[in-house]
Amino acid sequence: GRVAMAAFLGCVATGLGVHWPGVIDASGTTFASLGEGHLLEAWDKMPFDGKQQIVAAIGGIESVFEAQKPHYLTGGVPGKVRLTGSTSGVLEAKYDAATLKKKRDAELANGRLAMLGMAAFIAGETIPGSVPALSQLGFAGDYAGNLPFAPF
Repeated sequence: GRVAMAAFLGCVATGLGVHWPGVIDASGTTFASLGEGHLLEAWDKMPFDGKQQIVAAIGGIESVFEAQKPHYLTGGVPGKVRLTGSTSGVLEAKYDAATLKKKRDAELANGRLAMLGMAAFIAGETIPGSVPALSQLGFAGDYAGNLPFAPF
């Protein structure tokens, strides 16, 4: 869910023309040039080393979260993430149990919504007319790159 939220916001920001200043690699590829054209073409234009860094960073973060005990599928609390060795989190000290549950449920719902949003972006870019609302925003459905089936 959190990865989907980051991906969705990144797609929206790129679509609005927001990008980091400067270059992304030693050959002079600018962040701005990655956002030109189709939404999914940004990944195709990215240097291979950059793709590896993104996948490694996400994989590392997910590994830390998945290794926490108890796992949320075996009695742990969904949405509870500890980044320190402590068994109590920062949010437990800040919010009562009911408020914390409400916030975690909202985060889970937002993650699921972001997953649907990313699926809609991919469908809108690859299948003409599949998402009428996106078709009106310029998603022609004619993307011919490697995503989503061949990411590298």
